[in-house]
Amino acid sequence: MKRLLLAATVAAVVVVGVVLLALIVRLAGDDRTDVTDLDVGACFSLDDAVGDDGVVTLVEPFDCDEPHDAQVVLVGDLNPDGDRPYPSDDELFAEVDARCAGVEPDARFGLVPVAPTEATWTGRDGRFVCVALVVGGGDVTGDHAALAGRS
Repeated sequence: MKRLLLAATVAAVVVVGVVLLALIVRLAGDDRTDVTDLDVGACFSLDDAVGDDGVVTLVEPFDCDEPHDAQVVLVGDLNPDGDRPYPSDDELFAEVDARCAGVEPDARFGLVPVAPTEATWTGRDGRFVCVALVVGGGDVTGDHAALAGRS
């Protein structure tokens, strides 16, 4: 009976160890970050960033010399003092749209405003990003933040 209990305990410890190791390896190899944590000039591939629900949250930024279809061209904070209540969706998107409208990328790019969520409103100062996307699909290489007057 003691041997059976000892064998079961050893097996449980081994299984837990393997699961923890797999989790550590997965987390260490995951270079994705929330799109609102990126800085101006960060490049990424939108194809790899859109979830099943059509929402872009986590992206894997990489060097802009690699082919990409998305680049952050403006970032800002809508709640820098942390004392503003979370606005209605209409107010929030109107404000982010207005801020991104000040960016003028060249004709190859369209702009997509990314608004903060209610969960990130206070902790990240209501940070928003404006992302330049290649119009019509395809990829570009190089840093295009300067084309929008933001570098």
